[in-house]
Amino acid sequence: MPSAQHVMLAIHVKRTDNIELKNPILSYIREQYGDRDAEDCVDDLAAIQTLRNEIVTSQAGSQLIIKDTYIKYFKCLTAIETRFPISNEKGNVRISFPWTDAFRPNKRTSQYNIHFEKAAVLFDVAAVLSQQALQVERSAAEGITQAGKLFQEAAGMFAHLKENEASKVDNPRPVDLSPECLSMMEKLMLAQAQECVFHKAVMDKKSPGTLARLAKQAGNMYGEVSAIFNQPAVVQHFERSWVAHTQMKAALYDVNALMEQGRQYNSETKIALEVAVLSEAFKRMQSVKALAKAVSKEMAESLKGQEEQLTVALTKAQKDNNAVYLERVPVFADVPAIAPALVVKPAPPTNLDASTENLFSGLIPDSSAKALSKYTDMVDSLSREQLGKLAEATDAARLALKQADLPDLLEALDGSAAASVPEGLLRDMEEVNTIGGTQHLREILQEMGELRHHVDADLAACQTALDEEAAADVAARSTYGDEWRVPQSSTLAKHLWEKLHSYRSTMSQAAESDSKVIQRMNENEAAFAALTPDAAASQLPRLQAPLVSTGPADPAVVVASLRRNMEALDQLSSERAGLEEALKELKAKDNILPKLMAAGSSNTDTLFDRELKKYDEIKADVARNVARNTELLSAITRDAQAFKAVFEVPAWRASCEAAAAGIKGALKTYKEVLDHLTEGLRFYMSLQVCIWVNGAVGWDLTSATHGRC
Repeated sequence: MPSAQHVMLAIHVKRTDNIELKNPILSYIREQYGDRDAEDCVDDLAAIQTLRNEIVTSQAGSQLIIKDTYIKYFKCLTAIETRFPISNEKGNVRISFPWTDAFRPNKRTSQYNIHFEKAAVLFDVAAVLSQQALQVERSAAEGITQAGKLFQEAAGMFAHLKENEASKVDNPRPVDLSPECLSMMEKLMLAQAQECVFHKAVMDKKSPGTLARLAKQAGNMYGEVSAIFNQPAVVQHFERSWVAHTQMKAALYDVNALMEQGRQYNSETKIALEVAVLSEAFKRMQSVKALAKAVSKEMAESLKGQEEQLTVALTKAQKDNNAVYLERVPVFADVPAIAPALVVKPAPPTNLDASTENLFSGLIPDSSAKALSKYTDMVDSLSREQLGKLAEATDAARLALKQADLPDLLEALDGSAAASVPEGLLRDMEEVNTIGGTQHLREILQEMGELRHHVDADLAACQTALDEEAAADVAARSTYGDEWRVPQSSTLAKHLWEKLHSYRSTMSQAAESDSKVIQRMNENEAAFAALTPDAAASQLPRLQAPLVSTGPADPAVVVASLRRNMEALDQLSSERAGLEEALKELKAKDNILPKLMAAGSSNTDTLFDRELKKYDEIKADVARNVARNTELLSAITRDAQAFKAVFEVPAWRASCEAAAAGIKGALKTYKEVLDHLTEGLRFYMSLQVCIWVNGAVGWDLTSATHGRC
């Protein structure tokens, strides 16, 4: 059965079809250089064609063989890139590279772009590394260490891909090669590497404090991955199980960190702190179980052992504190936070250097290839600089709009629901809805009912055993009379009956407490169901212009100016996207190899200066866009200040906060009911351990019965 503690994810490979590489490039060589040069390249091209065919046919074979084939082929592609222009342009080598999306195999993209081919190959190398990590036997120290290294290598490959080949892929770029997806894959691989380090530390019997710090970092890293799943570029692209898996892992490693921190406090005889962190861990474990169910039933079942272990530890800590230490248990918010320990990082690839590949050396001199590589680096540097300026402008706009509460204020003026809900309140409601809202309470209540049923059955079994023992005693006395010298059942089993009555009394009190919590939940069910942004917004005041404007600014003019500048800012954003695309297209068409070979090695710098001038127009457009972006942001900031003054936004915010008191009250009640139910669940689990029929009472009864023989 898969275990929530040990299950990890591997990345699917992108798949491709057979294509013809050899003949299109040979045709280009014949046209540009002649038949003799083409014949000299036949063997090299045949070897490259064979490598690609092997990739197609062996994707279901040995991962090690596939990885080596991918890397050899990537080096060949680098050699091709510096010598032959591949594009859909007339006069270039026309080869279309088809690849499926790794996460949506039914989606296929084809591009006349060698960087798309190189990006797909690197993606698959990283995917194969992740698959190798999962196939390692991770139950031994050597295996878990090897898996951690492979995950870090996969992370390094994804990072290298994102920073290099993926940025040169044509738009529309496949989702699995988008910056968001590649960042997520890198972070996922690192999170799993950190998890491997945690398991290795457990095997090595490291201190609980160290384990807590490692687990906390793993939880944080899984949380970062989970957050990326909500970004617009990828939110609809992955199966729900992937999202649920990372959410579950983030929550689970938070629980692991708390449990290990509890052990650390126990070793330091800080029992009150131990009770505080274990109580919080038990509460969070209920959310972990809910998230695990979204992955699979088996995943949720695998948590039972850990939950029982947590219950036993918490029960013991509470008992020790109540009987011996008598310390005040602090609220969890006052407990020192666990400092996370990051011990993994991406391992950059070291096997992609193609300088040792001796391909096409008779066709194109090495000096020309090196000069072309130098020019390509110069263009890449220019491109990065211009793209960086565009990205900085986009970031500046995003930050300025956030500081100005835009477009939230305009959306609130237009009647948008979420825009009027205070941010903290909105975050709390999203947390409630994430764990399932009222349904989550019902599930805990159902689990409590099942546990109570088991406890009642155990108590009934104990009483039946005691009754049978008493009846046997009566029968023996009737048969043997005064010769039956064993103490009477009522005397021998007195302490067992007292214990049984005590348990029944405790169950009666628990039932009364459960009834009150259930009543409170039922009374507030409608309020709990209304803990959604839309329902909350309907209870809050709308943002609108005052009936009488006392300031110098006309509300309608302020709004019109703000909308006009916001629209202009949107147009600038679209223009930046167009500039990025134009820059990439110009790079794709920038083939100076024929000019390099004609110019000779002595005139390359002059040629480079002349060729780079073709980028001057785009550089000027970028500069104008960035300057206009700065002007608009300044105007929008002024307009936003005027808007807040005219529409009395601070007063409206205060009114929303005041009107949200009822919603906050419902949230507070929800959390209290959740706490009571969670505590009730822990109580029944603890009680079941104490009165299990083969445990406390049953074992004492067996001893008593043997005493009669």
